Amino acid sequence: MAKDDGIKVETDEEQIAKIDFDKEDVKQAADMIEEKGFVTKNDFPDMKDRLWSQGFYEKIEDEFHHRDNEDPYIFCERFDFIGGAIESIIFDMDQVKTREKALHILGEALDLKVQDKPNETHKIITY
Repeated sequence: MAKDDGIKVETDEEQIAKIDFDKEDVKQAADMIEEKGFVTKNDFPDMKDRLWSQGFYEKIEDEFHHRDNEDPYIFCERFDFIGGAIESIIFDMDQVKTREKALHILGEALDLKVQDKPNETHKIITY
């Protein structure tokens, strides 16, 4: 049985709740998503952080829910790239129709190489 050493580990939700998101950034991100379909760390450098991106996504969703006649399908996704980079994109699935398309948009925006057929390079060969 695990020993309780008295150290409290915060959940992701607790850590996100402590982040102060600028309301103008949230509105700007929603406008950008409405216009071009997505935002990346090129638009908001703090998106380099996983928890910040997740919390920002939640605020953007809330912003859209408060707008009249706005109900896009907003999604936040993290993708792996060749070389080990892991990056986030927040996108509207009504405009960016697939996760695959979002992967390629993010790779192009951040100048990262996408591994198109991940299973092809990770085949296990047995003899």
